[in-house]
Amino acid sequence: MLKSHFLALEDRKGTLSATELLKNPSALVPLDALPKGSPTSYYWLRTTLQTSKMATDPGQVLSFTNLSYVDVFLYQGDSLVSHQQTGAFRGRNYISETDGRLYVTLPLEPGKTYSLLLQVHHTKHYQPIFDFTLQTRRSYYRKVRVKESLDAALQGAVCIFFVYTLLSWLVTRYRLYLWLLIFITGLGLYAISSAGYFIDWFFPDDPATGWLFNKHFLDFGMLGLYLLVRDFWKIRSNYPRYYAWLKWMPVLLLASSVTYILIEYFTGNYSLTNTIQLWEHPLFMALAISALITCWTNLNHAQRYLAYGIIVIGCTGLAITITSLFLHERSLAVAPTFGAIAILCVFLLFATGLKEEMRQHEVAKQAVLKEFNNLQQHQNIILEKKVEERTEELKISNRRLQKQKFMLAERNAKIETLINELNHRVKNNLQLLYSLLSLQLPIVKDGVSRDILKGNIGKIRAMMLVNQKLFNFENGHNVSLCEFITELAVHLQKIYDTKGQTRIQQNIPAGIQLSDKHTLSFGLILSELFTNTFKHAFRDHPDPCIRVEALTLSDHLLQFVYADNGNCLCEHENQEKFTMGIPLIKDLTRQMNGQMTVSKDKGLSYSFTIPV
Repeated sequence: MLKSHFLALEDRKGTLSATELLKNPSALVPLDALPKGSPTSYYWLRTTLQTSKMATDPGQVLSFTNLSYVDVFLYQGDSLVSHQQTGAFRGRNYISETDGRLYVTLPLEPGKTYSLLLQVHHTKHYQPIFDFTLQTRRSYYRKVRVKESLDAALQGAVCIFFVYTLLSWLVTRYRLYLWLLIFITGLGLYAISSAGYFIDWFFPDDPATGWLFNKHFLDFGMLGLYLLVRDFWKIRSNYPRYYAWLKWMPVLLLASSVTYILIEYFTGNYSLTNTIQLWEHPLFMALAISALITCWTNLNHAQRYLAYGIIVIGCTGLAITITSLFLHERSLAVAPTFGAIAILCVFLLFATGLKEEMRQHEVAKQAVLKEFNNLQQHQNIILEKKVEERTEELKISNRRLQKQKFMLAERNAKIETLINELNHRVKNNLQLLYSLLSLQLPIVKDGVSRDILKGNIGKIRAMMLVNQKLFNFENGHNVSLCEFITELAVHLQKIYDTKGQTRIQQNIPAGIQLSDKHTLSFGLILSELFTNTFKHAFRDHPDPCIRVEALTLSDHLLQFVYADNGNCLCEHENQEKFTMGIPLIKDLTRQMNGQMTVSKDKGLSYSFTIPV
């Protein structure tokens, strides 16, 4: 330890040089006799080093802790041997490859005497502590390896827990794992930052900026702990009055973080922020104690493990506060170790508590499942009884239905017999009328009466065809429009065109079928159209022709066209005054909800559009 060997001088303006102090050693006084000066002044330290002639290690390591900027001047007599720069805030580009941020390797040779001049500028507003140590490189690196091994073990365990917690949250989406993840991240980064690794990894050329994150990592970790306690203990629902005060904790953490970054960024006064943090610790301790007192009696066995973790965090915070109060900046040397240990303890305790809670949930789940099975068995018994009762009721209903089915079958047989008998009588009556009128036709001499009689015979024949087709329809056969028109046209042609001079052209698709409600009306329309054409359209016509066409416009619309190539309509129109021809056709079309149009181009053409 070189502290007792130093001569010192405070240089408030930083204007002195190493050469001037080397030539004027009387300006320096023993370090113990130096009055306490400004923390941010430049301080010069001087001492004489004499190496042994038997030294086997030609290099010595000069180390220290926490000082912001240190310039090392090594003289042999009046000759400058080396000028090296180091310090906690010194950029890596200013530091030699053989040196570090808190140490330099002095090129000392055996059996030589040197003058060592140190310029120290500490910008954190802490009173600088000149804890310079000179030791062999082997001794120094051995201590560094021990420290780094301990840090690697602790931080490695923290990283493992971090990865485990992250995977647990990603798999389960259990919110408590997220809060635990925030806590581990914050305190883990705080430990890494306090040990200087964060600056070395991410801000090697601007350490002052990297150091600004230190206290914010701690606040971030405390936020995670707050959220973990709030949700794991269900403070919001179980203790609403206490939560009304506790919910301001994140606001307090945010306010302190903003205050820290403003003070440290604009003034660099880390001593002030450390003092504020020391005053915050009692407040946080009071909140933790109040939470334990308020919730302890209602905590179950699993939740109390987290309470033990809070006690560990409280003891760790108290230890850091006490060391910071007495050791000031030197407490940073133990803060990383305390932080890592706290993380490990809280994680293990919380994991144990969570495991216990899951075990309790499993026990409760098994109990609920057992109760559910009992209820299900009881429900099955009730259902079996109801099924038996319902089966018996269905048997009775089936017997009733069988009886009703038998009665309906008998009734249907009677109705079918009556319908057949009725159909035969209607057929016989129509046949009788047809025969009587046909017998009377030869003895009627008056032309008008003969025409009327022929029209009636045609209508009766159409009714007979409709009756026959409807009877087939009742037996499961549809009425084909093409077949129906053919039969009716052949019969009427035999009555009115005995020589068969009229050509009848049909273009009726075979697939068009008539429904029972349209068959009679359609047959009467056709009978009237054929009768009028045979009687009036072809007088002295050289090539009489009747054209009948039908097509489906859609699934529910049928278009039917009836046309002849007769010469004149005048006599036909006069005839309508004494017959019911065209009015009957119009009325029948209206009954079928259809529309009829008539054209007189090269004969007479009727077009019907009927919904089917």
